[in-house]
Amino acid sequence: MRSKILCTTLALAGLLATVAPAWCQHYRTRSIYESEGSLRLWLGAFRPQGDSQYFRDNQFDFTNSSSSDLQGLIGGVDYLLPLDRHLSLLFSGSYYEANTAQSYRDFTDEAGRRIRHDQTLGIGSATLGVVVNLTERRAPIVPYIGAGGGAYFWRLEETGDFIDFNNHNQIFNDSLQSSGTAFGYYFLAGLEAPIGRHTSVFAEGRWSRVKDDLKGDFEGFGRLDLSGTSVSAGLSWRL
Repeated sequence: MRSKILCTTLALAGLLATVAPAWCQHYRTRSIYESEGSLRLWLGAFRPQGDSQYFRDNQFDFTNSSSSDLQGLIGGVDYLLPLDRHLSLLFSGSYYEANTAQSYRDFTDEAGRRIRHDQTLGIGSATLGVVVNLTERRAPIVPYIGAGGGAYFWRLEETGDFIDFNNHNQIFNDSLQSSGTAFGYYFLAGLEAPIGRHTSVFAEGRWSRVKDDLKGDFEGFGRLDLSGTSVSAGLSWRL
Protein backbone atom coordinates (compact mmCIF):
# COMPACT_ATOMS: atom_id res chain seq x y z
CA MET A 1 0.00 0.00 0.00
CA ARG A 2 2.90 2.36 0.73
CA SER A 3 4.15 2.12 -2.86
CA LYS A 4 0.59 2.52 -4.17
CA ILE A 5 0.13 5.78 -2.25
CA LEU A 6 3.49 7.12 -3.37
CA CYS A 7 3.04 6.11 -7.03
CA THR A 8 -0.49 7.56 -7.17
CA THR A 9 0.66 10.87 -5.69
CA LEU A 10 3.63 11.19 -8.04
CA ALA A 11 1.54 10.19 -11.06
CA LEU A 12 -1.11 12.83 -10.33
CA ALA A 13 1.50 15.48 -9.65
CA GLY A 14 3.31 14.56 -12.86
CA LEU A 15 0.10 14.73 -14.87
CA LEU A 16 -0.72 18.18 -13.49
CA ALA A 17 2.79 19.41 -14.25
CA THR A 18 2.47 18.05 -17.80
CA VAL A 19 -0.84 19.66 -18.71
CA ALA A 20 -0.32 22.98 -16.94
CA PRO A 21 2.19 24.45 -19.48
CA ALA A 22 -0.34 23.90 -22.26
CA TRP A 23 -2.98 25.72 -20.25
CA CYS A 24 -0.52 28.54 -19.77
CA GLN A 25 -0.59 29.25 -23.55
CA HIS A 26 -3.89 31.04 -22.99
CA TYR A 27 -2.02 33.77 -21.13
CA ARG A 28 0.76 34.44 -23.66
CA THR A 29 -0.67 37.87 -24.42
CA ARG A 30 0.64 38.97 -21.06
CA SER A 31 4.29 39.67 -20.35
CA ILE A 32 6.73 36.75 -20.34
CA TYR A 33 7.41 37.32 -16.65
CA GLU A 34 3.76 37.05 -15.71
CA SER A 35 2.85 34.04 -17.86
CA GLU A 36 5.70 31.63 -17.07
CA GLY A 37 5.01 28.87 -14.57
CA SER A 38 7.31 27.63 -11.83
CA LEU A 39 8.30 24.15 -10.71
CA ARG A 40 8.88 23.90 -6.95
CA LEU A 41 10.49 21.12 -4.91
CA TRP A 42 10.28 21.20 -1.12
CA LEU A 43 11.07 19.22 2.02
CA GLY A 44 9.97 19.74 5.60
CA ALA A 45 8.41 18.32 8.75
CA PHE A 46 4.76 17.34 9.30
CA ARG A 47 3.05 16.87 12.67
CA PRO A 48 -0.38 15.23 12.78
CA GLN A 49 -3.03 16.97 14.84
CA GLY A 50 -4.37 13.67 16.20
CA ASP A 51 -7.79 14.99 17.23
CA SER A 52 -9.89 11.83 16.94
CA GLN A 53 -11.02 8.86 19.05
CA TYR A 54 -8.36 6.55 17.62
CA PHE A 55 -5.50 8.76 18.80
CA ARG A 56 -7.13 9.46 22.18
CA ASP A 57 -7.58 5.74 22.84
CA ASN A 58 -3.99 5.06 21.82
CA GLN A 59 -2.68 7.65 24.26
CA PHE A 60 -4.60 5.98 27.07
CA ASP A 61 -3.42 2.42 26.21
CA PHE A 62 0.10 2.78 24.78
CA THR A 63 3.37 4.62 25.29
CA ASN A 64 4.79 6.82 22.48
CA SER A 65 1.27 7.44 21.17
CA SER A 66 0.90 11.23 21.12
CA SER A 67 0.75 13.11 17.82
CA SER A 68 4.30 14.43 18.41
CA ASP A 69 5.61 10.85 18.26
CA LEU A 70 4.39 10.67 14.65
CA GLN A 71 6.13 13.84 13.51
CA GLY A 72 8.08 13.01 10.35
CA LEU A 73 9.47 14.18 7.05
CA ILE A 74 7.19 15.44 4.30
CA GLY A 75 8.24 16.23 0.73
CA GLY A 76 6.44 17.52 -2.31
CA VAL A 77 6.41 18.97 -5.78
CA ASP A 78 4.35 21.96 -6.94
CA TYR A 79 3.54 23.62 -10.24
CA LEU A 80 2.69 27.31 -9.89
CA LEU A 81 0.70 28.79 -12.78
CA PRO A 82 0.39 32.63 -12.73
CA LEU A 83 -2.97 34.08 -13.73
CA ASP A 84 -2.10 37.76 -13.20
CA ARG A 85 0.42 39.90 -11.32
CA HIS A 86 -0.62 38.58 -7.91
CA LEU A 87 -2.80 35.49 -8.39
CA SER A 88 -1.62 31.95 -9.26
CA LEU A 89 -2.97 28.42 -9.37
CA LEU A 90 -1.01 25.87 -7.33
CA PHE A 91 -0.94 22.19 -8.31
CA SER A 92 0.64 20.12 -5.52
CA GLY A 93 1.60 16.54 -4.69
CA SER A 94 3.16 15.47 -1.41
CA TYR A 95 4.04 12.43 0.69
CA TYR A 96 4.57 11.99 4.45
CA GLU A 97 5.38 8.94 6.52
CA ALA A 98 6.35 8.35 10.16
CA ASN A 99 6.50 5.43 12.55
CA THR A 100 6.84 4.88 16.28
CA ALA A 101 7.28 1.88 18.60
CA GLN A 102 4.48 1.51 21.14
CA SER A 103 3.96 -0.74 24.15
CA TYR A 104 1.04 -1.41 26.51
CA ARG A 105 1.16 0.86 29.56
CA ASP A 106 -0.18 -1.58 32.18
CA PHE A 107 0.69 -5.02 30.82
CA THR A 108 3.82 -7.14 30.31
CA ASP A 109 4.37 -10.71 29.12
CA GLU A 110 5.12 -13.68 31.41
CA ALA A 111 8.82 -12.74 31.45
CA GLY A 112 8.04 -9.16 32.49
CA ARG A 113 8.91 -7.72 29.09
CA ARG A 114 6.96 -4.98 27.37
CA ILE A 115 4.37 -6.02 24.79
CA ARG A 116 5.33 -3.90 21.78
CA HIS A 117 4.26 -3.14 18.23
CA ASP A 118 5.23 -0.61 15.54
CA GLN A 119 2.77 2.01 14.29
CA THR A 120 3.18 3.54 10.81
CA LEU A 121 1.14 6.36 9.26
CA GLY A 122 1.55 7.45 5.63
CA ILE A 123 -0.32 10.25 3.83
CA GLY A 124 -0.05 11.25 0.17
CA SER A 125 -1.89 14.16 -1.43
CA ALA A 126 -2.87 15.60 -4.81
CA THR A 127 -4.37 19.08 -4.45
CA LEU A 128 -5.30 22.25 -6.32
CA GLY A 129 -5.08 25.66 -4.69
CA VAL A 130 -4.89 29.42 -5.18
CA VAL A 131 -1.90 31.55 -4.11
CA VAL A 132 -1.98 35.34 -3.67
CA ASN A 133 1.30 37.31 -3.67
CA LEU A 134 1.13 40.24 -1.26
CA THR A 135 3.78 42.23 -3.18
CA GLU A 136 5.05 42.47 -6.75
CA ARG A 137 6.79 39.32 -7.99
CA ARG A 138 10.01 41.24 -8.58
CA ALA A 139 10.28 42.32 -4.92
CA PRO A 140 13.39 41.11 -3.00
CA ILE A 141 11.12 39.10 -0.68
CA VAL A 142 7.61 38.09 -1.71
CA PRO A 143 5.17 37.11 1.06
CA TYR A 144 2.19 35.03 -0.06
CA ILE A 145 -0.88 33.27 1.29
CA GLY A 146 -3.10 30.61 -0.21
CA ALA A 147 -5.70 27.89 0.21
CA GLY A 148 -6.83 24.79 -1.61
CA GLY A 149 -8.08 21.25 -1.37
CA GLY A 150 -8.02 17.83 -2.96
CA ALA A 151 -7.50 14.12 -2.37
CA TYR A 152 -5.51 12.62 0.50
CA PHE A 153 -4.44 8.96 0.27
CA TRP A 154 -3.63 7.41 3.65
CA ARG A 155 -2.43 4.15 5.17
CA LEU A 156 -2.30 3.12 8.84
CA GLU A 157 -0.46 -0.01 9.97
CA GLU A 158 0.30 -1.60 13.34
CA THR A 159 2.67 -4.60 13.34
CA GLY A 160 3.89 -6.60 16.33
CA ASP A 161 2.46 -8.11 19.52
CA PHE A 162 -1.04 -7.46 20.85
CA ILE A 163 -3.27 -8.66 23.69
CA ASP A 164 -6.56 -10.45 23.04
CA PHE A 165 -8.60 -9.29 26.04
CA ASN A 166 -11.49 -11.56 24.98
CA ASN A 167 -9.31 -14.68 25.17
CA HIS A 168 -7.75 -14.66 28.66
CA ASN A 169 -5.34 -11.82 27.72
CA GLN A 170 -3.53 -14.05 25.25
CA ILE A 171 -0.64 -12.37 23.42
CA PHE A 172 -0.54 -12.78 19.64
CA ASN A 173 1.51 -11.39 16.74
CA ASP A 174 -0.22 -9.71 13.81
CA SER A 175 -0.10 -6.95 11.20
CA LEU A 176 -3.19 -4.70 11.22
CA GLN A 177 -3.87 -2.34 8.33
CA SER A 178 -6.34 0.26 7.17
CA SER A 179 -6.25 2.61 4.17
CA GLY A 180 -8.45 4.95 2.22
CA THR A 181 -8.89 8.17 0.28
CA ALA A 182 -10.30 11.30 1.88
CA PHE A 183 -10.97 14.83 0.64
CA GLY A 184 -9.76 17.80 2.62
CA TYR A 185 -8.48 21.35 2.44
CA TYR A 186 -5.48 23.42 3.52
CA PHE A 187 -4.25 26.95 4.16
CA LEU A 188 -0.71 28.17 3.60
CA ALA A 189 1.55 31.16 4.13
CA GLY A 190 5.13 31.68 2.99
CA LEU A 191 8.01 33.84 1.86
CA GLU A 192 9.88 33.60 -1.45
CA ALA A 193 13.21 35.25 -2.30
CA PRO A 194 14.77 35.26 -5.81
CA ILE A 195 18.41 34.12 -5.97
CA GLY A 196 18.81 34.26 -9.74
CA ARG A 197 17.06 35.11 -12.99
CA HIS A 198 15.03 31.89 -12.99
CA THR A 199 15.45 30.51 -9.48
CA SER A 200 14.32 31.37 -5.98
CA VAL A 201 14.14 29.89 -2.48
CA PHE A 202 11.06 29.79 -0.30
CA ALA A 203 9.88 28.84 3.18
CA GLU A 204 6.30 27.87 3.84
CA GLY A 205 3.84 26.69 6.47
CA ARG A 206 0.71 24.69 5.71
CA TRP A 207 -2.21 23.62 7.87
CA SER A 208 -4.43 20.83 6.50
CA ARG A 209 -7.84 19.60 7.62
CA VAL A 210 -8.62 15.97 6.70
CA LYS A 211 -10.58 13.19 8.42
CA ASP A 212 -11.76 9.74 7.34
CA ASP A 213 -13.45 6.66 8.80
CA LEU A 214 -11.20 3.78 9.78
CA LYS A 215 -11.86 0.54 7.97
CA GLY A 216 -10.25 -2.83 7.31
CA ASP A 217 -8.61 -4.25 10.45
CA PHE A 218 -9.53 -1.05 12.34
CA GLU A 219 -13.23 -1.17 11.50
CA GLY A 220 -15.25 0.25 14.39
CA PHE A 221 -12.41 2.36 15.82
CA GLY A 222 -14.12 5.57 14.69
CA ARG A 223 -12.63 8.36 12.60
CA LEU A 224 -8.95 9.00 11.89
CA ASP A 225 -7.74 12.58 12.06
CA LEU A 226 -5.24 13.17 9.23
CA SER A 227 -5.06 16.93 9.80
CA GLY A 228 -1.78 18.53 10.72
CA THR A 229 0.78 21.28 10.34
CA SER A 230 3.89 21.29 8.15
CA VAL A 231 6.85 23.64 7.89
CA SER A 232 9.01 23.34 4.79
CA ALA A 233 11.60 25.01 2.56
CA GLY A 234 12.50 24.50 -1.07
CA LEU A 235 13.69 25.69 -4.46
CA SER A 236 11.62 27.16 -7.29
CA TRP A 237 12.56 27.21 -11.01
CA ARG A 238 10.75 29.50 -13.44
CA LEU A 239 10.12 27.51 -16.63
